[in-house]
Amino acid sequence: MKRSYIFTALALLFGASNGFTSPTTRQLSCHQYRSSAQYAIEEGHPAVIGWPEKYTEGGGNIQDETTGPVILSTEFQIQKASTSQLQQLDVMHWPTWTTSDKPKWAVGNQVVDKEMPYGELSYVLSGKLEIIPQSTGVPEIVNVGDFVTFPKGFVASWKVLEELTWHYYLY
Repeated sequence: MKRSYIFTALALLFGASNGFTSPTTRQLSCHQYRSSAQYAIEEGHPAVIGWPEKYTEGGGNIQDETTGPVILSTEFQIQKASTSQLQQLDVMHWPTWTTSDKPKWAVGNQVVDKEMPYGELSYVLSGKLEIIPQSTGVPEIVNVGDFVTFPKGFVASWKVLEELTWHYYLY
């Protein structure tokens, strides 16, 4: 996707009157980069298109260059979140998702070969999940307090071990 399309789409979505400007990049202490382009609209996927609005509705500020979501990894990764990361990434303003009202994701159900249609960074608030990446076949357990990076195109089998609730950032 061309950068000019991203900027145009963001300007249309948030309006030039809301102070949208071309992205800038700065280095974060967690060795990641923040750029307004990370809030880019993934052409054609409604979940990603709607994410920035859900973030701002939750109190997040897309124009803030000091805090907000960033991509922590380009690979599937599970890592414990630190208090400073939670604050720096503004996680508590991210939208929330839960398995409680989704029969497909009921405890004990396994979803086989789910492919991620977009990138996602999640922070687990409650519950437990087993993920078996297709690439390794090795089960990984996701617990409360974990960040999980699901890159676009990642394929895995998922089994909900305990009802889940998490904050999410789609990119």
